Amino acid sequence: MTDDPRDPIDPEDGEPASEPDLKRETFPPVQPFAPDDPDDGWGTFSAADLERETFPPLRYAVPGLLPEGLALLAGKPKFGKSFLCTDLVIAVALGGIAFGQLQCEAGDVLYLALEDSKRRLHSRMSAMIPGGGFPPSLRIETRAPRLGAGLEQKLARWIARQSKPRLIVIDTLRCVRPPSNGRAGSYEEDAETMAPLLDLARSTPGLCVLVVHHVRKAEADDAFDTISGTFGLTGVADTLLVFGKHGEGAKLAAQGRDLDSFEKAFRRDPFTGGWVLTGDARDMAKTRERQAILDELAEADGKPLTSGQLAKAVGKRGDTISHLLKRLLADGQVAKAGYGKWKLPDSRSNLSNRSNWMHRGDTEGGED
Repeated sequence: MTDDPRDPIDPEDGEPASEPDLKRETFPPVQPFAPDDPDDGWGTFSAADLERETFPPLRYAVPGLLPEGLALLAGKPKFGKSFLCTDLVIAVALGGIAFGQLQCEAGDVLYLALEDSKRRLHSRMSAMIPGGGFPPSLRIETRAPRLGAGLEQKLARWIARQSKPRLIVIDTLRCVRPPSNGRAGSYEEDAETMAPLLDLARSTPGLCVLVVHHVRKAEADDAFDTISGTFGLTGVADTLLVFGKHGEGAKLAAQGRDLDSFEKAFRRDPFTGGWVLTGDARDMAKTRERQAILDELAEADGKPLTSGQLAKAVGKRGDTISHLLKRLLADGQVAKAGYGKWKLPDSRSNLSNRSNWMHRGDTEGGED
């Protein structure tokens, strides 16, 4: 044994004791909670107080589509999200019609087009406003600081200077999210990224902050599960929107705290490059599926087909086909031809989209 203080001995086993952790932080003891503290603000209002309170109706940047609050819009790169956003910011700034259908209330708009150049923005907006007259109430930036490095303060100052702030679009999240600090988990980092934007949106009634993001490559049954990132990102946002391919066009799926979920179908405008709302994607899908069944029965030329044959022909599951057939039967568009077999009613024996159903007077059944 030695008395050298540089080589301390553990009295339990006679081995040298471990070095003291000189880097370990020390914290003051936690003060106990004083239940009679007069400054404690818990329980500041009662349920009865809440019942008596009145609130203004929910406001929309785009009626039925984009409510006030924080929204996250995700889609694949190069699919047309920027044209979708350009249509939004122009319609709100002008008090015009979004997507060819939705009348917007005019207001002040800030568009952070952080992946665009002035040239590209000018080209896109010139196509969408062919007569000219870009709205002065639409302010645009192509560069911005990151969250945590001044962006929140700049956005707050812009909001304070406007008489009617209605919409802020940040395209894209990648350009403004703070770098990882390596200390927090992915969930915490995602949530902390979105939290300042949520505070900004909620502190300004009638304002929508729309953040553009990407989806991951992997597919999922639920469109919202394809949004890149953790639940920390999607859980903070008030509204989630996913924009993706749907048949020959596109579909915008949405769900949110203040929004009934929907799926809207869009088609590309060949003249402006923008997007035009064409209707409810779910209803349109059902219509296409029903028409596919009618086409198969028409091409069978009166020969009954089983539910299984129809399911294979149109590429749908058996239970889906059975449900559709029941609806078509109730509408009088199909008839039963025995157990599990189906045919067209006699009055619809020549009504196929792929033949001559648009030309009912043609007795030969030829195509134009």
